[in-house]
Amino acid sequence: MERQVEKYIHNLPDADLLEYTRTETHLPEALEFARIEMADRHLTPEHISELEEQLRQREIEREQAAQAVAAEPLSLEWRLAVFLCGLYCGIPLVFFYPTWRKFREQGQDRKYKDMWVYALIGFCCQPVLICLRVSPWNWLATLF
Repeated sequence: MERQVEKYIHNLPDADLLEYTRTETHLPEALEFARIEMADRHLTPEHISELEEQLRQREIEREQAAQAVAAEPLSLEWRLAVFLCGLYCGIPLVFFYPTWRKFREQGQDRKYKDMWVYALIGFCCQPVLICLRVSPWNWLATLF
């Protein structure tokens, strides 16, 4: 194991070290060193229970932050752009595909859903405007 990792683990505060030992994504050697470091600190059971409470509180805060990000709506500019792309047969939506994927990967579920909804609304407005015999170059003027 590299000396940098050992130094990093050695400098961790007690709560972070406890969290580090419970994370299974680290290398086995690093986890073993972290457990040894934890034993070397001679933490009392009361202190460990306080640290566990801190970790639970951190997890709750992380979940709340993730829920806040997931519930954030799509901005007005994005709604308008996606609606217009849907209005014009959805072909320009290809340009928004990377953003759509990014929203999905980052857990921004509301933005992800809103992109589909506004594109579909735009696409569904198309037949209505065609039935009203409005030419495609006048669609924007008709809607606004």
